[in-house]
Order: sequence, then structure tokens, then C-alpha cells
Amino acid sequence: MTMRNAHRALTMTCALATAGVGISAATAVAQDSEILPAIVVEGATLDAATSPKPKAQKKQAAKEVPVGEEKPDTNSTGAPSQPLNEGQVEAEALTGPSPGTDDSVQGVPIRKLGTPVSVVTGEDIRARQIRNAVDAIRSLPGVAVSNSGGGGQNVQVRIRGAEGNHTLVIIDGVEANDTNSGEFDFANLSADDIERIEVLRGVQSGLYGSRAIGGVINIITKGGKGPLTFRSRAEGGSFGTRDVSGSVSAGNDRGYFAASYNFQEADGFNISETGNEKDGWERQTFNLRSGASIVEGISVDFNLRRSNLSTQFDTTNFFAPNFVPQTPVDSGNLADTSIWLGGGKVTWQLFDGGFTQVVGGNFNSTASDQTDDFGTSTYENTRERFYYLSTARFGSPQTGMKHAVSGLAEKEMESFTPSASFTDSLERNRERTAFAAEYRGEYLDRIFPTASIRHEDNDTFQDFTTWKTALSVDMHELGFRPHASVGTAVATPGMFEQFGSVLGAFIGNPNLIPEESFGWDAGVEFYLLNGQAAVDVTYFDANLENEIVTVGNTVVNIQGESQRRGVEVAARWLFSPNVTIGSRSFHCSTSAGSR
Repeated sequence: MTMRNAHRALTMTCALATAGVGISAATAVAQDSEILPAIVVEGATLDAATSPKPKAQKKQAAKEVPVGEEKPDTNSTGAPSQPLNEGQVEAEALTGPSPGTDDSVQGVPIRKLGTPVSVVTGEDIRARQIRNAVDAIRSLPGVAVSNSGGGGQNVQVRIRGAEGNHTLVIIDGVEANDTNSGEFDFANLSADDIERIEVLRGVQSGLYGSRAIGGVINIITKGGKGPLTFRSRAEGGSFGTRDVSGSVSAGNDRGYFAASYNFQEADGFNISETGNEKDGWERQTFNLRSGASIVEGISVDFNLRRSNLSTQFDTTNFFAPNFVPQTPVDSGNLADTSIWLGGGKVTWQLFDGGFTQVVGGNFNSTASDQTDDFGTSTYENTRERFYYLSTARFGSPQTGMKHAVSGLAEKEMESFTPSASFTDSLERNRERTAFAAEYRGEYLDRIFPTASIRHEDNDTFQDFTTWKTALSVDMHELGFRPHASVGTAVATPGMFEQFGSVLGAFIGNPNLIPEESFGWDAGVEFYLLNGQAAVDVTYFDANLENEIVTVGNTVVNIQGESQRRGVEVAARWLFSPNVTIGSRSFHCSTSAGSR
């Protein structure tokens, strides 16, 4: 169960600062023209979701320059005369994919996006020996992570000072937030099978719909490329920690598959001042991705993921009088969460990629069992989604203009079933139908506008429309790139907020309406040291209306608005051909408006 209490209060008075430094291996293809490795984003546009994956090319000489690309040189500003991060995708493909992974990234170069994005690659994760996915994004600009306890306990991720249920999490195209709380618990996410994590900051509902108020975390797991490959790993440590994983993968341009299993557990430790009971945890993750090219231009893809997390935890002496501090007390409490995510799609490419159609569907089934002082409770949540997405691409090389127009239609069904001695165990349902459109343009390989709009018809709430526009202008000759975005977003109430109950201590409010937000950001990315370094500084401002807060034994929408604003700074430096250094910082200031 989830209620908004102390976390909600933090939003009204947030003053956050995070910083971190990451060092990861980065393969330099052309030693004579060392510039920062490319950053390509898959989840920032509908266009990218339909673009064909680049085919792996055979390994060539290290100093060879990609076809159609000139050897980069520099000008007096210290910026590369060729656009930073452009052409590097092809350059990296020359080395061929690593065994067992899909290094051919489909997407849009970050220099063409007005939306602020941070990307953590599988190479970064492996170089930093990260085992829990949340540790890979903890130090990114605009990201704040909070743990409710030791290993296996709830982990909440907020973006730009927004709430945890304002962060939309997508894993291999499937929305991972549960319908109960509207959040995703990152304690359920192992880093073992992750190939990319993309953090899109700012309002994104014009593209993704509900939940994307603070931003979107798009996670892509490992695919299969190369010969048949087996991998295994075993680790152990203090507190009885054990970590075992294994994977198998293979594939080529006609088909691929990748399957992995990861088992992690620890005996834990005792957080109570009395007693000696340890609170251990165990997590098991299975992931499968496969796909095939049926005929030229038509392909199918399938993915399935299961995560199971079992955690022991102590309660507090909340039955004590108000003047007695609440402290942890040894308890035999146990929480078990089982998550199934799956999806499939058929992609049809026509006219050499000029027109693409995608038909697909996916599901999220999350079951939470908890035994505590209130007894045993079970919450079953499901989400099913079916969609049709198409993109038309056209333009003229002579005029230097390219265009992509995408359209999306989708149907989504959600269900919530609470089962406990103090609930009615009835299933609740809600549905929505959505239509979205997006335009992405490229003008003279310098000006890159994007615009999206989305309308949702809800059977439970009033219908709403969200939108977003963004612009990136790449002035690489002068050594900088201005970018900006503006839009709106919504977050529908969690099912527990609408229909949940706890013994009479809490009762849901079926009359809640969605929270709404308007936000914008503007920044400049500077290219330094002959293209070997980049610094991005972004200012953002966003509000929140119809905020849902706890009042008495229920939750309500309150009037007025709260404001969030802050500055994000991200820097990257290609220290050597094989080492990239990154540093990030974030400052947020939040104020409450009238009530």
C-alpha cells in the first residue's frame, strides 16, 4: 500500500543537491580524430521508435573514416568542424558488435534533441561494476534517489524535485510503474542485463501520457548479436551477500535472442536497537529478448521479463503514544513483489524506410504481498496496452531539409484488486484511449525542431490533452549548442489512492482528478578542447496543480500550485582514447503556492 505523506511534504520545501563522477571505458575508432563518443537516444521521439536498426558492419582499419564523413578538424573555437556526436554512430558500427550484445543503436543523436537527456550505457555499467540499476543513475543531473531502508527496501527515484509517481519508467517499451501506487520500486531492478538507461528530464506527457511530469527513465536490456555466447558470473561478500548470473545470446541481421538470469541475496542486518533479527532480502530476475526478420522489410520482436523480490523488514512502534519517538522494532514482517513485463510487435518498413508501421501490444502484471502488524494483504495490478504507430519520412538533400511525421493510436486497460481482511477484494478497472502526433524536422543539419501532442479519452477522469515542443540549434563552428523545450504533463491518481483502504485508518477517494504540470527548460551545451569535452548547463521551471495530498484519513486534490525550478550541469571529457570522465550536479528549489 502507498499513501502520500512525508514524501509529499518534501516536494513543497525541496532543496536538493547531488554530484558525482563516473569513469568508463570508451572505444576510440579513429586515433587521429579523437572526439567524445556518440550519444544516441532511442526513447525521446516516436520517430526513433520506428527507425530501422543500423546493421552491423565488418571490422575495418582503425583509422578509416566512415563513408560520407570527412576527417574531423578543428577551428579557432576549439569545436570540431564536423558536428559533435554526429557520424560517430557509423564510426562505432565499424568495429562490429560485442559478442552477445546489440551495439547498433537506433535513435536520434542528442545534438538534434531540445529535450535534456542523460544516457548511461552498458559499457558504463560494466566498467563501474554496478549491480543495482539505481546506482547507475544516482549521480545524474536532476535525479534524486531515496531509500527507505537497507537492501531490498523501497527505492524511489525523483526527477527535478517531482514525486516518485511523477517518474515514468519504461523497460523494453513496457511501462513498469504499477497501477497501485503509480510508482516503480527500483529495488526490483538489477543492472545485470541492462544495455542502456536514458533519463529524459522535464514534462514528457505529450509523448508518453500519464506519469511523465518529472521525466522518463527509458531502459533497454541486452539484445543478441554475434556468435552463440555463454556467460556466467558469481560473487560473494559481507553480510552474506551472494550474486550469481548467467546468460546466453546469439544473432545476426536475420534473427537474434538473448536470455539471462540473475540471483542476488543477502542476510542483511538488524536496524532495531533491540533484538538480533537480521532483515535479509532476495531478488531473482529473468529476461528474454528475441526477434526475427520474416521477409525483407518485415520483422517481429518479443520480450519477457520477470522480477521477484522478497524482503524482510522491521516495523516501528506506531502504537506508542505521540510523545514517544517511533523507533524500529524487531518484527517478522515480509514483503514479496512479483513483476511480469512482456510485449511483442511487428514492424513493416516501406520505401527504404520512408514509411514505417508498427503494430504491437504489451502487459504489466505486478503482485505485492505483505505480512505485517495489520495481517496479510495482497494487491494485484495489471496493465494491458495495444497500439499502432506509423512514421512517414521525407525531405530534399538539395534544400537541406528533412521531416518525419508520426502518428500513434493506443488502447490501455488497468486493473487493481486489493485482497486483505480489511478490504472487499473487488477488482477495479479503468480504461483510456489515446491519440498522439509528432513532427521532427532537420534544417541544414543545424536547426532541429520537434513538436508532439497527445489526447486521452478516459472512462474514469475528464479527458485531457498534453503537448510539448523542443528546439536544438547546433552551432558547432562556434563551439556551442542552445536547446530548449516547453510543454504540459499529467499524472493520474494511483488505484490505491482511488479505491484503497486500511482498516478505517485510510479510505480512497474515487473523486480524485489528475495532477497537472506546465514546465519549460533552456540551456546551452558548450564544445571544448577540440571536441574532446562538453559542458551542458540547463535551467528549468515547472509548476504542479491539482496536487494530491493526504488529509485526515484520505487523499484530496488541493487548490493552488507549487513551483519547482533549478539548474542542471553535466560535463564529459574524453581523457584518453579509452577513458571518458563525466561529472554532474543538480540544484533544485521548490516553493508552495496558494492553497
